[in-house]
Amino acid sequence: MEQPRIPTDEAQRLAALHATNLLGSSPEESFDRITRMASRLLGMPMSVISLVDRGNQWFKSRCGLKETSTGRDVSFCGHAILSDEPLVVPDAANDPRFSDNPLVTGGPRVRFYAGVQLYSVDRMKLGTLCVMDRLPHRISEADLDTLRDLARMVEQLIYHRQLAMAARALHEQLTSSAARGQLSPAAGQVEFLLNHDVLTGLANRHALVRAIQDGIVGWRDRAASAVVACLNLDRFKRLNELLGHRAGDEALVAITRSLQDRLREDDMLARAGNDEFVLLLNDAGDDRQARDLLERLLRAVNRQIIADGTEISLTCSIGYARFPDDGEDADALLNNAVLAMRHAKTMGGGTIQPFSKDLRQELGRRLTLESHLRRAAEAGELFLQYQPKIDLRHGRIAGFEALLRWQHPEYGVLSPDEFVPIAEETGLTVPIGEWAMRTVAAQVAAWRDEGLPAIPVAVNLSARQFLQTDVVATVQELLRTARIEPGLLELELTESVSMADPVRSEIVMRRLRELGVTLSIDDFGTGYSSFAYLKRLPIDKLKIDRSFILDMTQSAESLAIVQAMIAMAHRLHLVVVAEGVETAEQVAALRKAECDQIQGYFFSRPLRANDCGAYIREHAMRGARP
Repeated sequence: MEQPRIPTDEAQRLAALHATNLLGSSPEESFDRITRMASRLLGMPMSVISLVDRGNQWFKSRCGLKETSTGRDVSFCGHAILSDEPLVVPDAANDPRFSDNPLVTGGPRVRFYAGVQLYSVDRMKLGTLCVMDRLPHRISEADLDTLRDLARMVEQLIYHRQLAMAARALHEQLTSSAARGQLSPAAGQVEFLLNHDVLTGLANRHALVRAIQDGIVGWRDRAASAVVACLNLDRFKRLNELLGHRAGDEALVAITRSLQDRLREDDMLARAGNDEFVLLLNDAGDDRQARDLLERLLRAVNRQIIADGTEISLTCSIGYARFPDDGEDADALLNNAVLAMRHAKTMGGGTIQPFSKDLRQELGRRLTLESHLRRAAEAGELFLQYQPKIDLRHGRIAGFEALLRWQHPEYGVLSPDEFVPIAEETGLTVPIGEWAMRTVAAQVAAWRDEGLPAIPVAVNLSARQFLQTDVVATVQELLRTARIEPGLLELELTESVSMADPVRSEIVMRRLRELGVTLSIDDFGTGYSSFAYLKRLPIDKLKIDRSFILDMTQSAESLAIVQAMIAMAHRLHLVVVAEGVETAEQVAALRKAECDQIQGYFFSRPLRANDCGAYIREHAMRGARP
């Protein structure tokens, strides 16, 4: 067994470690939440925040591990702090440094280890955030990035904890030295900073928690109800990205004033995060009265933010929990309000949702999906279905769209509406999207090798794939490896993606077009783009969103909109595809409007790859029938 060396800066490192006052401290939920998250997101049974002291490593937080500390001489983390790069041990049993380590041969029987260093404010290594398993593993770069992000969260917690301790010490010092029991101006300022948000002047989360705790006794005595509501701004990150943080700060101050103007005298408003507020509504009355007040607050937030000619609509999502029905202490009420707010977010934002016990089951399902999704592709659970697109003029098949599905071992086949948002939040859209493109390219090549007629296949690109990766190089490599004609690969972008960074979007699109692939704008009509903007983009097709097709035979207005879209697109020499076509009346209306292609259940539901060959043979030369 190889014992870890002592770093050359050991004295400074230990001083920084002891300055945190973490060693031997009581468990804290904020740290435990991160180890649970690490274990869940990376699918590992054990996760630890390890602080490496002079002779041992002590676990500030642990998940799935009984031990609270081990000797430094046997610690993996003691090796990790010797480098700035994450330490990854795929199989400790086959690693000469650890094969006879007691933590490998006995105890927790560690086989896999991955640890990311934790740094102090002055860049001294305190320890690691690590995940472990009793089975050997390989870890992807994406998983390592997740572990790095979580390690930075741990560091932020340590920094904030130290700042709060320093501020309290200063407060006590100033208070004790104040003459005649009067607080000095400096002490008063420190007290304010400890309990308020600097930007808005609102109470912070800690002050709100105390207010809830103080109010509970009175609510019980009066048999009164109270409401804790969490208000989160929708699209605030986009506002910061497009208009800058100064515009974001100005919006937060304006929203604070609007909310305060509509609160009652005994209510309390706090800022709990960058784009999140928490409300305490004392003596809230019945649910109808509380809901009416929350509706007024929701309308107070809704606004148009305009800067430098750019306009963004800002709305909010509100979730709330009632005392005592939804919780009898501050933590329960706040957690349940946040859970309800997240549910409001999943409903599209701009809504108010009460807490219900069913949300706990939904959260459990979501957490399960979140932890399983990371390995779904490797486990062969992700698959593609192919929905035909029909040429309305000739009635023949014009192409397929590849649709992502997940065959979950517990929940069955899941649609992308349920798991793609999770992939976006966890950064998995890039590897899943690249897997989908590789699968499509391989499938097109397989149909060619079977001697089938060449049929183009469309695959969706996520915003992260399109704007945050070298998608051009990826596509070029796919075409080279699969040896398929570039025109057989069609890439679909939603119009909101193309609008997110117009300058970069145009550059990337032109480079993709130079490769010979087909480009489509998907879900047209649901975003912010106009035909004037589309004119600048090197696109080939326009797909009209199904929401416009749904009632076009029942609404003259919807029909007129669809007809206008088709006419304008044809002026730009674009092929028009209508999505979600389900009835003969819709087909007739679209044919009369001279739509080029249609896609929907009227002709075919999405097909498994194995069923596409027969469909191609039947419909490539002669017309398709519903």
